[in-house]
Amino acid sequence: MKILRHIVIAFLIVAAFTTGAVNAASTTNFSDQWYILNESGWGVSVHQQADVLFIDLLVYGADSKPTWFTASAFYQSNSAAGHVVFSGDLYLTNGPYYGAQWSPAALGYRKVGTLTFDATTTDAATLTYTVDGTLVVENITRQLWRYENLSGSYYGGWNGDRSGCINGPGNNTHFEDPLTITVAKNADNAVTVTLQFVDGGSESFSGTYTQSGHMGRIDGVFPQGMGNISIFEIEITISGFTGRFAGDLVTSHWRDWCDMKNGRIGGVRR
Repeated sequence: MKILRHIVIAFLIVAAFTTGAVNAASTTNFSDQWYILNESGWGVSVHQQADVLFIDLLVYGADSKPTWFTASAFYQSNSAAGHVVFSGDLYLTNGPYYGAQWSPAALGYRKVGTLTFDATTTDAATLTYTVDGTLVVENITRQLWRYENLSGSYYGGWNGDRSGCINGPGNNTHFEDPLTITVAKNADNAVTVTLQFVDGGSESFSGTYTQSGHMGRIDGVFPQGMGNISIFEIEITISGFTGRFAGDLVTSHWRDWCDMKNGRIGGVRR
């Protein structure tokens, strides 16, 4: 029973992160190539450092020739709930022929308008920009080339804030727990995730792995009627992975069940 209670808590830790404002230094990582699925030939390259997005627009000018614009877009702390917004000035840059020796004197740039990147989910955003008075609004998504390999064993844990506990003293307290996470991923992207607790107990759930750009997601079903699980915003590196998760879990099985918010899950590769 103790193990099952831990699992329910774990998968409810980050339920609050699907909406609401985000701190500037800890937003979703929007670095990726973005595009519109049915509009091949142009794109949006986004590179994030802290609370700044550097954005390249790879588009075509009025003469149908390739044209690119750049913007440094800064996080807007007053963004509406459910929106993560960055905005800044947009520039057109010209320079010397790439096959010739670099000449600083040939470099030129001018401000042509402004740009706003408004993300409403981890994987979708509205891009709004102006070029010399021409307004463009595009709904863009992350572009996927290849699935990451999430398979492996990781040592890490989760932590979060809890509230709404049936046993009142557990409310508004911080929760954290170490664990070993093992992920087995098949060729058809079916996954089995095993959680090993420090007391020796373990539990597993099965799901499907999907990916948008470099961001992964697992939607699965927990056994024994405990409900559905979504682990999202999964980022995989050579060192391990991080992510967030939410659960729609049956609560009547656990006497001291709590709503877990503002949490994370992750681990280093073993």
